[in-house]
Amino acid sequence: MLKWWVGALALLALACGEPAATSTPVIRDGEGLLELPLVSTSAGRSYKLVGATFAITGPQNTTITDTSAETVSVPLMAGAYSIQLNGDWRVERTDAPGVTVPVTLVSPNPMSFTLGEGETRPVRFLFKVPGDGAVNVGIGVDSGGWISGTLVFEPLSPPPPGNPADIFVDLRGKSIPFVISFASSTATRSIESGYKQLRVQTGPVTFQLGGETTRAIQQQYVAALQGVTLKMFMEASGPSSVYLGTLLLDSQDHRVQFYLSLPPALIGQDAEGYPLPKAAAFTTGYAELAASGSERVFTEVRAGMFSP
Repeated sequence: MLKWWVGALALLALACGEPAATSTPVIRDGEGLLELPLVSTSAGRSYKLVGATFAITGPQNTTITDTSAETVSVPLMAGAYSIQLNGDWRVERTDAPGVTVPVTLVSPNPMSFTLGEGETRPVRFLFKVPGDGAVNVGIGVDSGGWISGTLVFEPLSPPPPGNPADIFVDLRGKSIPFVISFASSTATRSIESGYKQLRVQTGPVTFQLGGETTRAIQQQYVAALQGVTLKMFMEASGPSSVYLGTLLLDSQDHRVQFYLSLPPALIGQDAEGYPLPKAAAFTTGYAELAASGSERVFTEVRAGMFSP
C-alpha cells in the first residue's frame, strides 16, 4: 500500500448576494444549499480553517468574509458556479489556536461546481500536510496521492453538425486547472521481457476541475469519473532510468488518459531495481479526454505535480 499524506479541506459552500447565513436556511424554489463546515476532527485532533474569504461567481455573485462560525449554511440559486479561496487563510489545530499547521493547497483555485434545485452540494479544496497525517475539515480523511496540473485546450473549430452536443466545445481555447486525488493505492511488481515493472491501482478518486466550466461538463463528465480508480504503469528501463507509462481514469464511455513527461531520476528505483514512486513535479505532457456523445479531445498538460 502506497501512501502520501494528503489533506482534503471540505468547503461545502457559501453565501449568496446580500442574504445572510442562518442556522436553519430557508430554501426557495429554484435554489439549492451550500454548506461550509470549517471544523473537523481527524485521528483525535480537531482542525479549523482560519482567515479565509470566498468569492463565488455564477447566477448569484457573492463574497464570504465572516468564517468565524464552525459551520455556515446558505441557499444559492441553482446553476454553474466558480469559487475562489482568498484572504490570509491558514489551518490551525483547535487545541493550539494561533499555531499554523503547514499545508500546501493542491486543488485548482478557483474551483468549479454546479448546484441543482433542492440539492446540497459539497466543494472540496485539497491540501497536503507534510508528515502530520491528513487535515480534512468537514469530510473524511484523505491520506493518499494526487495528480494536478493544467489542461490546455486548443482553440479548435466546433464539432460537425452531426454531433452538436459535444460537451468539450466550450472548453476549447481555455486553460483549466485539474486535480485527481485518492486515499490509497496498491502496487504490484512483475518482470516482463526482462524489465522490472510496477503497476499501481488507486482507490476511488475525487476528480476536480477549476476555472469556469459548463454544467454539462460537471454533470456528464466530471460526475461520471467520481469514485472510479486510476491505473498507472512504470518500468525500469535501465540501471538508473524509469519509464512512466499512461495514467488512465476510465468509466465506460468517459475517460481521461495522461501521458506525462517526468525525468526518470524523479521516479528512481528501489534497492531491488523496481520503480520507486514518489512525489515529482512535471512541466509538460498531454491528455486524451473522451465522453459519451462527444469527440475525443487531446489537450496539453502543463506544470503539475505527480504524487502516486
